[in-house]
Amino acid sequence: MKKLIFIAFVAIATIAAMASCIDPVHNGDPVDTSFSTGFPLDQFRELGQAGDTAAQQQLVDQYRRQLTANVVRRYPNIQDEKNIKFVLGSGYAKDVLTGSGKTHSGQFKNELIIVIDDPNVHEVLFVACGNGMLRPLKYYDSIDLGTAEQWRFTIKEGESLATYIPTLTEWGKTAEDLGIPIKDKDGNVVNSDTYLNHLGKWESLLFTGDVIDLVAGRVYNKAGQEVDFARRMAETEKANAKAAKNKGRKRR
Repeated sequence: MKKLIFIAFVAIATIAAMASCIDPVHNGDPVDTSFSTGFPLDQFRELGQAGDTAAQQQLVDQYRRQLTANVVRRYPNIQDEKNIKFVLGSGYAKDVLTGSGKTHSGQFKNELIIVIDDPNVHEVLFVACGNGMLRPLKYYDSIDLGTAEQWRFTIKEGESLATYIPTLTEWGKTAEDLGIPIKDKDGNVVNSDTYLNHLGKWESLLFTGDVIDLVAGRVYNKAGQEVDFARRMAETEKANAKAAKNKGRKRR
């Protein structure tokens, strides 16, 4: 009888252990998909299960811009792209959160992990489930996949929009999308087809200290306020007209 009780106890303990040590990432519970939007997650997982980590790294490089945008849209107060790191890891995860409020613990293999260490955000999460975890991960294997892409640019003294045009077009953004007026040498506002495809002297209505945020699709002044370019253009024209008038008076 004691032997039967012992066997039953072992069986119950085994079942409990199996229940508590399921796949902490792919378990059927609700997930936060905001970090994996636009990323081929199923393909990435298949490659990981097959052990093709080189192909996984290539996917991250290919979709780094999208992954960056996903993180920044979720945490818009992150200050620097270097504070967002991507890691390919295998190991053990304890108390991984799910969308239903449950936690799961268990082994994981070749998962894409986001590590955010920023003054405003401290978080570690799996791209595949996105709900964060309550305890540090234990890696037995990991590959550093680098940081996020730069998405925010501050116009420094002596710089112009031309300094960043290649990056703007790579992100699928132009000055036109961001609402930045571009003028020709005569002061006329021109469209993106003109300044991107024709040589000439172009002037953007950007000031030193302006911040271009490609994820938000906005431009902010050095005080952190969103720039109203229509107002800025009117004020600039008014100031130029006043300066020209004062210059004419001095000549007399």
